[in-house]
Amino acid sequence: MERFERTLPYFITMIVFFYALPIILIAVVSNVGEEYTAAIGSIYNMLPMFDLCCGLVVGFFFGRSKGNDWLVALEAGVAFIPCVYIFFNSTAWIYVVLIILATMLGIVLGKVFGDRFGRR
Repeated sequence: MERFERTLPYFITMIVFFYALPIILIAVVSNVGEEYTAAIGSIYNMLPMFDLCCGLVVGFFFGRSKGNDWLVALEAGVAFIPCVYIFFNSTAWIYVVLIILATMLGIVLGKVFGDRFGRR
């Protein structure tokens, strides 16, 4: 239980990042005219890349401050699974694995950075 309590703020941060931007984009598309729908659609298509970057950054900050704990990477994958069904289609399952790998990479980079330059 202590491991989960230690990773809970990072888990909540990932949930906010994974769900906030698609919800905002859907709300904006429903309220704007036809001329902006294509631009917002292209932003919507880049959401999985944004989620990968989010996993990398959250993993980096966790690794820098707390060290190695792979539970954060698994939590990132679990947090993204409902996004596959809510915002994307079934072909987005590959992003679950990629987000887990990106978060693991962020944890390793954060641990190395934290060991080399000191933890806060």
